[in-house]
Amino acid sequence: MQEVQDPGLEESRLVLGGDAVIMLQFLLGFAFGNVVGMYLAQNYEVPDIGKKVSDFKKDLEEKKKKPPSD
Repeated sequence: MQEVQDPGLEESRLVLGGDAVIMLQFLLGFAFGNVVGMYLAQNYEVPDIGKKVSDFKKDLEEKKKKPPSD
């Protein structure tokens, strides 16, 4: 038994090409991730990573400056 394929699907693959489909998937995923990130940042209390990193660096520098206590 022979399976019937939709010729429109075959033509759409030829028109877009494999690389174009991959790029489209990447761009849609990237855009969706940005939209979700913006929504979360506006509606929830998301911590400021930059501030946490700078605080961590300051703590490390303070520990380096302190002489070892014997």
